[in-house]
Amino acid sequence: MRTTRQRSPLAGLLLAIGLILSAILLLQLDRIGQGPGPVGRVLSVIVSPLQDAVNNAASGIRGWWDDYVAVMDLREEHAALRAELKQLKGNLSEVDDLRAENERLRGLLQLGDRRKDLRLRAARVVSRTTSAYFRVIRITLEVSGEGVEIEEGMPVIAEGGVVGQVRTVMGDRAEVMLITDPRSAIDVVLEKSKARGIAVGTGESDRYAARLEYLERNIETVPGERVMTTGDDGRYPRGLVVGEVADINRTRHGMFQEAIARPLADLSDLDEVFVVLGPSGLTADGSALAPTEEDEEEEATP
Repeated sequence: MRTTRQRSPLAGLLLAIGLILSAILLLQLDRIGQGPGPVGRVLSVIVSPLQDAVNNAASGIRGWWDDYVAVMDLREEHAALRAELKQLKGNLSEVDDLRAENERLRGLLQLGDRRKDLRLRAARVVSRTTSAYFRVIRITLEVSGEGVEIEEGMPVIAEGGVVGQVRTVMGDRAEVMLITDPRSAIDVVLEKSKARGIAVGTGESDRYAARLEYLERNIETVPGERVMTTGDDGRYPRGLVVGEVADINRTRHGMFQEAIARPLADLSDLDEVFVVLGPSGLTADGSALAPTEEDEEEEATP
């Protein structure tokens, strides 16, 4: 019976070492000649494909790594550009807000320069009450500070014209009734046709408007002409802009015609306004003293 002898691991290791030493010895002998010997040529043929494969793999890995580094750099650059763009948009928004605020304040200053016959006090809008259609129907002002106290009935104006009048005062807050409120009534005159009437707020929730009542029927009113205060009601000073004529309803019968006025003050976007405290005693341009009632009576007396 034949028995199989197993080769020990040590014998295999010694055999491998011996083959490697033999190959090294043969390579050293090949170097004695001018060119590679037969062993060198054989080893070159055997090793060359392996070397090419290793080189190709190394080149591929190097290219992949370069692409990976480039992609990561692009991602970092993209993130930095997005952050910079976001910051620039924020800065641009702040600049737009400052520009809009400067324009509003410039408009108020110009209004103050045009009406030096009035004592004006600046006030800031702190809240708005809106209708179901998002129309502002009431505003609240911050009126704290030193000076003349704000009283009920005082007119409130903005750059475009009349806003309304102070309805109630509660501490450092004042509630304003807009000219479109149905409780508001202002004696007015049309700038071109000189037709006189009363501007009564319509109270509509879908538009800002006032109805011009008691306009004489025989006077030709013009759409687009401005509606001005007469000063005869004792509340609003003379010459303030209420709005402009938007629609005319001329009836065939009766003594009067009606029209619709559109406010020129932007009631939906008010931030700063003026409260009219009373006359200043000067003319509108501030160049002289305003004539008193006695002076006007003397001029009217022949």
